[in-house]
Amino acid sequence: MKKLSLEMLRLSTNEVLERSQMKKITGGYGNCTYMACHCTDGGAGSWTGYYCSGTEVTNATRRYCASSGVCN
Repeated sequence: MKKLSLEMLRLSTNEVLERSQMKKITGGYGNCTYMACHCTDGGAGSWTGYYCSGTEVTNATRRYCASSGVCN
């Protein structure tokens, strides 16, 4: 089987994923964790998600909950 190179595919720069984007797709390396979350303020209820940083957890609770939520 012949190897392909990016040059052979003639992709534009916006069609090529960066290393950090590939990590998100494949799971990659890092401190990502699958978490169960719920609102503590009577918001949207509960959900699960794969989060790689505290900022992502905070953004998710802000998106789903009126004022506060917890993920663990």
